[in-house]
Amino acid sequence: MGRRPTATPTPFPGPRPRNHLVRAQANRLLVVFALLVFLPTIVVAERIHRGSGRRVARWAVSVGATLCGIRVVVHGNSLPDRADGAVVVPNHSSPMDIPVLLLADPDIRFMAAEDLFCIPLLASAMRALDTVPIDRRDPAHAHRQLDMLVAHHRNAPVHDLVVFPEGGIAPAGRHLPYKSGAFSLAIRTGSAIAPVAIAGTDQVLRPRGRLAIRPGVVTVEFLDVIETEGLTLDDRHVLRDHVQELVRDALTNPAPEGGMTPPYA
Repeated sequence: MGRRPTATPTPFPGPRPRNHLVRAQANRLLVVFALLVFLPTIVVAERIHRGSGRRVARWAVSVGATLCGIRVVVHGNSLPDRADGAVVVPNHSSPMDIPVLLLADPDIRFMAAEDLFCIPLLASAMRALDTVPIDRRDPAHAHRQLDMLVAHHRNAPVHDLVVFPEGGIAPAGRHLPYKSGAFSLAIRTGSAIAPVAIAGTDQVLRPRGRLAIRPGVVTVEFLDVIETEGLTLDDRHVLRDHVQELVRDALTNPAPEGGMTPPYA
């Protein structure tokens, strides 16, 4: 009778370095303190002088990133100064994507789930930063909100608007399929699409990470803008799929080392 093969034992993964976990917990306390202090400060600053809230927000994010051991590196060209603005469409893998984008481009606005406007301190700060609410639970209401946004676009100064086309934060290690709303909005307003690939945020703050921020490097790569002039709403799905492929290819094949650290003034 032959000898039974001996199974190769699977190495038992060692514990995470204790100092790494301690740093994450210390960063959590730091972030909670910063939110309690700076969210109302952003609101007050914006009421005193238009635009001051945004400057306070960027300064707070930059100081917090430094203290938490996070370095932000930006690749590619900044968003062009256009009369029609641009709809910025990044991937979304962590809550950290939002402050990182604010550092990378100080003038952008965000579209955010309407539910977040029910959180008192956060809601006031979001309004101070001109965040645009969207009802993700009710498609009919969301469509009316987009109609109002298109009408407002025609009669008011235009800013670049960040819309996360995945519709939410993707589970760890995965991507969600892009939705068409951002691309419909760009076509209807004549705005360019600005694809952005963000890498590393899911490592410094994992989805559902409860503010336990780990030190690390985050890269933001601005890809070439895509004009929507001449496109109709019938083209939105092709445009969506093309941009999704561009962003995922950039995440798979990241930009070479280098880039620049955004100014934190």
